[in-house]
Amino acid sequence: MQERNTVLYLAGAALLAAFVAALLGGCTPALVRLTCPPLVQYSAQEQAALAAELRSHPDLKEVPVFLTDYGNERAECRALGAKKAGG
Repeated sequence: MQERNTVLYLAGAALLAAFVAALLGGCTPALVRLTCPPLVQYSAQEQAALAAELRSHPDLKEVPVFLTDYGNERAECRALGAKKAGG
């Protein structure tokens, strides 16, 4: 008799789990909106000064790598901004 109760208990638990899974499966995920901070605008003069400074210090190995990454992030933010403005 105890085996029958165990089977019924497990069947009920499985049914409840399936019901909860079905309910949760209908949930819609929240929209994720990627936002970037406003980009600082650098003048051509400022960019030229930075380039000259980097050229005058060839011992700086990591700074250009970081600046390249920063430039890539700025390009991605501009693309997101254009996408947002377009629709």
